[in-house]
Amino acid sequence: MGLRGHMRLMILTAIAVIPAVVFAGDGALDRVFSKRADLQAAFDTQTKRAIPGTAAGFLLDLEDWATQYGWMEHEELASYGPQVGDGVPVRVKPTEIEAQIEASSYVVMDRSTGKILTVKNENRVWPIASLTKLVTADVVLDHEIAMGALGEVRESDDVGGAKLWVYDGDAFSIQDLFYATLVASANNAANALARTTGLSSEMFVSEMNARAADLNLVNTAFVDPTGIELGNVSTAREMARLASEILARDEIARFTSTSVRYITDLTQGTTKKMTNTNWMIWKPAYDDVYVTGGKTGYLEESGWNLVVALRPDGADADRELLIVLFGAGARSDSFVNAKRLADWAWEVYEWQQQS
Repeated sequence: MGLRGHMRLMILTAIAVIPAVVFAGDGALDRVFSKRADLQAAFDTQTKRAIPGTAAGFLLDLEDWATQYGWMEHEELASYGPQVGDGVPVRVKPTEIEAQIEASSYVVMDRSTGKILTVKNENRVWPIASLTKLVTADVVLDHEIAMGALGEVRESDDVGGAKLWVYDGDAFSIQDLFYATLVASANNAANALARTTGLSSEMFVSEMNARAADLNLVNTAFVDPTGIELGNVSTAREMARLASEILARDEIARFTSTSVRYITDLTQGTTKKMTNTNWMIWKPAYDDVYVTGGKTGYLEESGWNLVVALRPDGADADRELLIVLFGAGARSDSFVNAKRLADWAWEVYEWQQQS
């Protein structure tokens, strides 16, 4: 589906020339906001969050508007837009994709500019399942625990679902717990990883929710580090912002783009094979795309969820996309639909280099 026709704030003309970069000073966006009644009708005057049911549409907040459109209208907002050398996606074909995609909701975003290319039910709140583990890993990284330090997997860490088959108290390096959490999506590894911070369960979840709050994600909430609880929720649009931030961390990108990793149970002296739950990384059917990161998630109530960052080839950073897809009916469908969305975007958009 194309971006909503009722988005009255959208600039309808194609981008021909990007103005010279002028970095916004303090208050530049507020000054623009104070002069535009259309923006004041779409965004809360205090929080600057999008007001549901208004022309804000898929936008999250006023800064999102500035990133998507505002920089094209106001020279003083140029720092919110693409910089010299960026490739900017410009629609060149009218073909739509929604009828070919079987999912509850999705968002396709250009990674380098943050431009939203297409959406469906992007504001629908949804159980995100193991996509939650991206935030768990993000919070643990913030605590700067040495990768060579040790963490124990305890019997109490087992909450069902995917897991490491271990004995109570078996020790792993922190790095291997990251791989078990983000490659194999092991729930007990995620709980063990969270515990290495020294925080109580309540405090750890509080930090997860603070991460969402920092990004102004009002429909995103966490109740445990694994994603097995239905209270871990977000929207496709909010997940796109969250995942884009988290996948920008080199460590997260490295862990989540690993196809196979052998980890060592230091207590037992054995190794375990971790195979990535994201088939787009290692199945031959996806050899024509280059995955730079992502995460899968599944609950019976949510269906198959996917976040994936991918390029048409490894060197083509300009055309890297971030796709969030919720509620596919089967594991394979989540990857097939993500690939269809990516191929569609690369077909109907042209990335124009800015000078």
